[in-house]
Amino acid sequence: MERAIGRLLPVALFSVVVPAYNVQAYLRAAIMSVLEQDFDDVEVVAVDDCSPDNSGLIIDELAARDPRVRPVHLAENAGLGGARNAGVAASTGDYILFLDGDDTLTPGSLSAIADRLLTNDRPELCVYNYARTWWDGRVAVSWGAEQLAALSAGTFRPREHKKLFNLLPIACNKVYRRDLIERLDAHFGEGFYEDVPFTYRILTQAETAVTLNRVVLDYRQRRESGSILRTPSPKHFDVFMQYDKVFEQFERDGVSPELRRHVYDIMVNHYVTIISKPDRIAKAQRQHFFDEAKKSARKHWRDDIPGENTASAIRGRLLRDGTYSSFVAYQRTDKARRRTKRAIGKVYWPTRRTVRKARAVGRMVYPLLRLMPIDDNLVVFSEYWGTGYGCNPRAIFERLPEVAPHLVPVWVISEEKGQSLPPGTKQVRPTHWRRWPYFARAKYFVNNVNFPGTYVKRPGQVHIQTMHGTPLKLVGLDVLDSSAASVAVDPVREPTRSEGRVVAHTREQVLSEFEKLLTRSDRWDYALSSNPYSTETWSHAYPCRYEWLEYGYPRNDALVRASAEDTAAARATLGIPDGVTTVLYAPTFREAPGDVSVRIDVARVTEQLPDDVVLIVRAHHTATAGDQVRSLIKQGRVIDGSSVPDILTCYLAADVLLTDYSSVMFDYALLDRPIVIYADDWVTYRETRGVYFDLLAEPPGRVARNEGELIEILRDGRYADASSRTLRDAFRARFCVFDRGDAAEAVIRRVMMPGSPTAQG
Repeated sequence: MERAIGRLLPVALFSVVVPAYNVQAYLRAAIMSVLEQDFDDVEVVAVDDCSPDNSGLIIDELAARDPRVRPVHLAENAGLGGARNAGVAASTGDYILFLDGDDTLTPGSLSAIADRLLTNDRPELCVYNYARTWWDGRVAVSWGAEQLAALSAGTFRPREHKKLFNLLPIACNKVYRRDLIERLDAHFGEGFYEDVPFTYRILTQAETAVTLNRVVLDYRQRRESGSILRTPSPKHFDVFMQYDKVFEQFERDGVSPELRRHVYDIMVNHYVTIISKPDRIAKAQRQHFFDEAKKSARKHWRDDIPGENTASAIRGRLLRDGTYSSFVAYQRTDKARRRTKRAIGKVYWPTRRTVRKARAVGRMVYPLLRLMPIDDNLVVFSEYWGTGYGCNPRAIFERLPEVAPHLVPVWVISEEKGQSLPPGTKQVRPTHWRRWPYFARAKYFVNNVNFPGTYVKRPGQVHIQTMHGTPLKLVGLDVLDSSAASVAVDPVREPTRSEGRVVAHTREQVLSEFEKLLTRSDRWDYALSSNPYSTETWSHAYPCRYEWLEYGYPRNDALVRASAEDTAAARATLGIPDGVTTVLYAPTFREAPGDVSVRIDVARVTEQLPDDVVLIVRAHHTATAGDQVRSLIKQGRVIDGSSVPDILTCYLAADVLLTDYSSVMFDYALLDRPIVIYADDWVTYRETRGVYFDLLAEPPGRVARNEGELIEILRDGRYADASSRTLRDAFRARFCVFDRGDAAEAVIRRVMMPGSPTAQG
């Protein structure tokens, strides 16, 4: 492949610059983590920084085996910054990544980055996530996931998002377009913390950027004192020189006062972090470091912009106006505060355990209750772990009075959601002791996920697993060998999400979770399916003994039977005026830490659409729409689809469905209306979550890979053209098979009314 970059050379899309100095124990793994990617359009520029160990020999050995490795040997030690500069000069790729010789790239990273760049018109910068990894297997994902997720909708200017500057200012969590580095003449200086001025120059001057909320970099935390930043040394005083460069460059570039003040606060916190670490500043040097920090804080202070962060403002005043003694007193007070917080925690958690023990008394009574006769007329309903009133269980419940009025339903549901139930309906909280008599004596159990493991099924009790959608992503045992196994073991168990720190699961722990999954699934007597594909998929995902009821999904009965009057009523409920086209945006959730459900810039998309097109936004039930969407709803620019209890109203009101990988596409297809797929992160989602089929090869309609394509599809109406119709017909032929509009009645008659003919014969 040849690309013009000032000259014609056979070049790669990516150049990965790997500086090497005393990293012989890790260098091979670092380089191989690039070469073994499922992406070949890459070169590795490995720079031997005159290393005294065997790093240079390892580089030459790998270069002899793989032509993608380009060795560079420096005659003199140039330091980390100099080695990186030499690597950039020797590289030829369109984009440049920096990978330290003791770190690695995670599998599939380059494919995900390339997809993100190429579907967003090749932005100048891509910021991605990293995880610290320790020798003992511990893994901690950077807290920056939330910021990366918040900016994942499309391209943006980094300088317009101050929180992005809070991320660790390192070079290795970004990929840079070569012409950006050339335009800015950006290079690394000498000394410790050389990443700081380089990073802030890039962030303030890049015009187009995207984020990738994915762990690309495994940032190794060596057991020995291998990191220069974790070694006591006078070189840590270099940090003052680096921030001098930052603010000098800010003056030349005309950086806004607000952003300048924000970076000032970051600088202050950086100084406090360094002086607080005994493995960085020796005790005898701390007074001197404080004095130099005071000079720097005064030098770069401006009082024209008030501070926003109270803690940073206190530290800034302490550095500018305080003494070393006052700083030490502040540090001791802050340390005492943290110690007190931990002490409170030591009291809180045992107290919480005591409360749990009190709840356990109910479990002690449960075995006795199970000795009582089963009530053949009692039906226990639940949906999504007691958090809602909807889906297939609700549809079956609402048909009971007409089909089987002798049956008595009771819902296991939260107090808030219980208010949605019809007046007089029996209900019990998911954790209340009153649930035990129902678990012990009910004849029928209906749920779209699993009941808790504490529920022990009795002989004679009947469990109906309604499922909650046609699966695109891997489920059940099919997740076992995927990268999502530790966080997505069971889609019919309440999901848990990391808030930043993720401890690696051992194989034994994962297998134990799957054993519990199968134990819960062994309670199923019947499972519902809406198409042959689902029957096949669920069968190997949950290999247990249950009978398939291929009646379709009860929640979809209303879609199959929908009339023009139903559509008009739904539009009236949402306040949709006549004569407008409504687009329902209903995305799924992401399991990556910090990731968001709403991934498009709703304001931008809305502004670009014709006046007669209205957007309905309904976030996933485990997520929120976000501040931007809530603001637009208040302004009346979009319709709040999450405000109605049942998504059915949104389905009926919408002329077009816009989704990503959510199972709503399979339900909405029953209406035979246009569907648009927004797949901006398909490569990452497919790899990290795992999918059963290639949605982009078999979509239900038009596919957009970025916001520009999405806006064009919605604006010119191609979502309803002949090509889209052909795709939708094929999709419906595969997935809209069993739904006939009478699934709820068929389930009731087949399972709860023995001897009665089913509605479907």
